[in-house]
Amino acid sequence: MQALALIGYIALGLFQLAAVMAGLEDWVGLHWIIAVPLALFIAYIPLIGTVIGMFGAVTAWHWSWLQAGGLFFGPFVIILVFAMVSGALENRR
Repeated sequence: MQALALIGYIALGLFQLAAVMAGLEDWVGLHWIIAVPLALFIAYIPLIGTVIGMFGAVTAWHWSWLQAGGLFFGPFVIILVFAMVSGALENRR
């Protein structure tokens, strides 16, 4: 199970990194050779990386804002639901 979670975490990170790269290429007009190292740096800045990644998903990939939000905030929502369910089940005992 831990290996599956690690693979999912890496895949999610690669998709988010690709969205940041697409945002830099589309918004700033950078070539992909320059966008890759810049995106590696920007993707780990929480607010800036998320905004540029969502912008990249919406403009370059033609996703809706809801889909782009799901890419960046979906894992938090899933973890929140699991935490609430497990807390509710714990209180039933």
